[in-house]
Amino acid sequence: MKLAIFGCGRIANRVAKGCLQVKEIDLVGFASKDIEKAKAYSELYGCRDFGDYDHFLSGDIDAVYIANYNPGHRELIEKCIRKHKAVMCEKPMLFSVKENDEVFDLAREQGVLLMEALKSVFLPSIIEVKRMVKEKQIGQIISIYAAFMRGGHHPADHWINDLHSGGAFKDLGSYCIGTMNFIMDSCPELLSLESDRDERKAESTAHCLLDYDGVRGEARVSNSVDGDTLLRITGSKGSIEVFNFWKEGKIVCEIDGVKHEKKIELISDFYYELKHFADLVNSGAKSSEIMSRKASENILKITEQIGA
Repeated sequence: MKLAIFGCGRIANRVAKGCLQVKEIDLVGFASKDIEKAKAYSELYGCRDFGDYDHFLSGDIDAVYIANYNPGHRELIEKCIRKHKAVMCEKPMLFSVKENDEVFDLAREQGVLLMEALKSVFLPSIIEVKRMVKEKQIGQIISIYAAFMRGGHHPADHWINDLHSGGAFKDLGSYCIGTMNFIMDSCPELLSLESDRDERKAESTAHCLLDYDGVRGEARVSNSVDGDTLLRITGSKGSIEVFNFWKEGKIVCEIDGVKHEKKIELISDFYYELKHFADLVNSGAKSSEIMSRKASENILKITEQIGA
């Protein structure tokens, strides 16, 4: 699969390293509005081409990984689809259920694969946790909690402060909600949502309570304050914890009072979603059974409420 990465921000570096680990991916090059930056990235990763977005869309690549800033996702998604290039877009792919419906409708009409990149649900560690939950190794599930809290500073004009496309809940909350949805295999009901959002800027911290068919769900996120970075599932017989659940493979569980640790060695955090995408493209598939249209929709049903 011939792939180009669109966007040359920090995330593009990590995507590129993951691509180089997947033998099914031929990383052709980088595209950006800043041609010099695209050239520098392409040279850094030994790629043979670089240019602006239209340069690659008029070429013979098979697929695109969209890694530009969040507000620019939709425009590039639609351009790629209309040029019949398969698309994997960094989370959060979009910001409302309505937008999600519109781009997936376009992808279906054009016969093009579209999927959101939510790497956590492809990690062997999270798949193992889901298996343990399904097999009731910790008994009946009582609650599930996911937190992604990391300190940082963003200037006032940074896109993360934009009321439509920014905010910690839509950005980091995608990992929390998406991972919990995957493990619980359902879409929750939103019970409550609190944040420091105001009429001038998007939230930097947020906390929500959810109901997964009688199981208590909770998510806590921040892009300004350091705190929890874990997934915790509590059952009638014990608990499961995964720290840095979106990128690491260590599982700590306690069952009937006995503590166990499982260390799953990961090739890299981006490898598994990229391998999945490459396999879909190479097989001619038009959708992902893991990060499906519905999976993205079920995340947005919760995260879009921050602006409601």
